Amino acid sequence: MSRCPVDYGLCDMVVTVYHREGDAVTKVVHERAFFDQRRARKVDREGAAAASSFLLVIPGDTPAVQIGDKVMLGEGPEVQAEDWARFIPSLVPGLVVVSHVDVKYWRGRPVHTEAGGTMLRFNNLAQNR
Repeated sequence: MSRCPVDYGLCDMVVTVYHREGDAVTKVVHERAFFDQRRARKVDREGAAAASSFLLVIPGDTPAVQIGDKVMLGEGPEVQAEDWARFIPSLVPGLVVVSHVDVKYWRGRPVHTEAGGTMLRFNNLAQNR
């Protein structure tokens, strides 16, 4: 079987993935990842909406993230189940929540996981008039 043609040379970042199942929170540090955040702003008659989205790529033959997992660039802190509700992007700078996951295959075998999400923040300009 031939080697996967994808070059993972840009997957040189460290990310921390948090997953909660029941009363347990697992923390996995991936030292071979690509993490990109984008910001956009849209203004219309109703006000402004700032959108922040991200793309995460983690090479490997097993899915590295699930929908609802929380991710941050670098090695993040330990998180306990009782802290999960407060461990959110609005309170933890740099934290994002995965809203979609897509495992990519080469010749029938998984080669990497892509994940992403979008967070919207609204500022009603009409209230500021």
